Amino acid sequence: MPTHLIARLTALLFASVIAGHAADPAPNAPPAVRKAAIFVANRADKVLDDKLAAFEDFISSRITAKAFTVISHEVATDAVSSLSKDSKQTSMDQLLGNNASALRLGQMLGADYLILASLSSYGTEKRTFDADGVKTVIVMHNLRVTYKILEGVQGGTLAGDTVKVSRSIRYTENLRTENSDLINDLLDEASAKVAASVGVTPIATAPLAAKLVELSIACGMQDLAQLPVSVPDIRLTPDNTVVIERNKLEVQSLDVTVELDGSVIGSAPGAFKAPPGLHKLRLMREGFKEWERTINIVEGQKLKVALQMSDAGYQRWKDNTAFLNSLETGRKLTDAEVKKLEGQAQLLRQSGHKVDIKVETKSDAKVDNKSDIKVNTTEGLKVYKSIF
Repeated sequence: MPTHLIARLTALLFASVIAGHAADPAPNAPPAVRKAAIFVANRADKVLDDKLAAFEDFISSRITAKAFTVISHEVATDAVSSLSKDSKQTSMDQLLGNNASALRLGQMLGADYLILASLSSYGTEKRTFDADGVKTVIVMHNLRVTYKILEGVQGGTLAGDTVKVSRSIRYTENLRTENSDLINDLLDEASAKVAASVGVTPIATAPLAAKLVELSIACGMQDLAQLPVSVPDIRLTPDNTVVIERNKLEVQSLDVTVELDGSVIGSAPGAFKAPPGLHKLRLMREGFKEWERTINIVEGQKLKVALQMSDAGYQRWKDNTAFLNSLETGRKLTDAEVKKLEGQAQLLRQSGHKVDIKVETKSDAKVDNKSDIKVNTTEGLKVYKSIF
């Protein structure tokens, strides 16, 4: 990437005093504050590379003039570096343009506002004319700055625009003006327009807990070819004869780590509370490939995610289920083989897997143990014991 396109990321945290007070505040209660992170980058001419620090200072001074308190930017810089690496994103525009990423960044920083200001273009326009025999040249210097302001509560866009600022210099035969501070003047004027948009659109101030909705997450399993993973529905008669039903049993993964916007909120399967809207969801478990998506969370949402096994995880699964898959219906097992079969089923449970058993009864007999599947036949009532 060309040098002039490499963003010099700077981050400044600042807080603003909010006018007014909460209902019945304490007499000496401090006013509420707002925090924001500012990032500046150069996407224009490389001549402006060394002007980013000045642009940052101009925005800071304008914010301070609006009663915002500027805080050190090191924490935000580290957070951006971590998030960019973690999400495999190298573009700050991508990072802050993605609602879930912006929300996560806001949470990492404790920021209410996220601001990206880019120097988009810089150029000159030359005009020459004669007036009463005097040749005059006017050079117009134009700078464009693109900015957007996101809110860190739900990652939504509050404002965005491209502003253009200009300065003209007049030359004649007898008059030549030199202005070494011209670019700084342009940057200062542009920063004023960017800062003017901060805080204009209010963001949600209600407590986060008041906005939480419930969603449930469960995880199925896929092999290396992304096909569903299942096990035979193996049952035993009282004399240890194997009965394998036609349908396969679905297997779920247990103890799957659930991460929302970079924070671990529990393990699946389970129900979780989260703010509604766009969020980045990540599911992780040893032996499986990491699953990550941006989802729109709504009340009562039920997610069933199929996790794909890793090479090592699939090999362990094949080893652990080899005996189960080798059984044939109608085969009579020895007591030792029954113990081995039951041990295999127990191993699956202990290794964090759940087998969904379908229990159907065609008799009026009471089923006390779900592992005992009672079936009415023409020969009378038979009991088949499921190994799961």
